[in-house]
Amino acid sequence: MIDNAVLQAIRDRRSIRKYDPAPLSAEQLDALVEAALAAPTARDRQLWHFSFVTDPAVIAAVSDAGLETLRKNGDQASLDRLAQRGGGLFYEAPLVVFLSFPDDGYRGLDCGIAAENLALAAQSMGLGSCIIAMARFAFDGDRGAELSRLVGFPEGHSFVIAVAVGAPATTKEAHPRHPEKVAFVGPRG
Repeated sequence: MIDNAVLQAIRDRRSIRKYDPAPLSAEQLDALVEAALAAPTARDRQLWHFSFVTDPAVIAAVSDAGLETLRKNGDQASLDRLAQRGGGLFYEAPLVVFLSFPDDGYRGLDCGIAAENLALAAQSMGLGSCIIAMARFAFDGDRGAELSRLVGFPEGHSFVIAVAVGAPATTKEAHPRHPEKVAFVGPRG
């Protein structure tokens, strides 16, 4: 088996849902920015925008708005699941990176790649992360425009995905791997 630091970070990374409240250092934030901006994009257009939010009040406002939208929509299953995991969308992470993008067919692809870059960079620095799509409920709700301005989305951009990052206060086992979901077409090795 081939082994190196990148493959080890991929194997070791987990979705962390409890964080130490200590803020990240400027050096850690700079490294995460570098990793985000290094993500490839369709036709190298780099249309994504990254809002690095470390203000606990702003993070809480987005979380509260998302929970309110879930309540309004009657999504009790999601609310129950979040309650079992601490009650908020971002698990008290000291950093949440909100990725936004203009209305474009590559938004999910480009932001997904960048989110994975952030998650793997965090892992490589001994930090934990959780990629969070449920934050969309905050931006799709009644306060969506206000929250978009609050987190600094550029005009014409809308939320795609978020990544919570911080020092992990817990861990968990790896999810099961399913090699049966892989097909080889042509010679192997």
